[in-house]
Amino acid sequence: MKYLLDTHAFIWSFMDTSKLSRKAFSEASDTNNTIYVSPISFWEIAIKHQLGKLDLGKVNILHLPNIASEYDFSILPLDVYDYVSVHNLPLKENHRDPFDRMLIHTAIRNNLILLSGDKMFQQYEKDGLQLLW
Repeated sequence: MKYLLDTHAFIWSFMDTSKLSRKAFSEASDTNNTIYVSPISFWEIAIKHQLGKLDLGKVNILHLPNIASEYDFSILPLDVYDYVSVHNLPLKENHRDPFDRMLIHTAIRNNLILLSGDKMFQQYEKDGLQLLW
C-alpha cells in the first residue's frame, strides 16, 4: 500500500510514536508499504517553527529530510499539477488551511491513503480522500 503522512503524523513518527494510532503506527512501520512525506509538510513545519507555533525540541529542522530517510519514508516528488489543480478540491466552510488542503488534494490525486488523525479531513472522503487513523 502507498500512504502519505499528514504533517503531525510525520512529526509524531520520530518525536512521540505514542501519539500515533495503532493502525497508523502499524502501517507506517510495515516495510511492505511505501510511506511518503510531502514537501508541503517540510514547508509547513518550517513556517510554524519560525512563527514559534511548533517546538521541535533538539531536532535541527534542516535534518528533517534525513530523518525521513532514516525512517524509510520517501519524499514525494514534486508534481506541479498537484499544485495547480488544487482548485478542484471543494472548499469547505470550516476548513481552509492551505497546507491541509494541499496534502488532501495530493493524496487524492496520487491515489495515496492519508495517515491523519485530523477529524476535519473526514469531510473530504466523499471527494475521494482515502483516510486512515
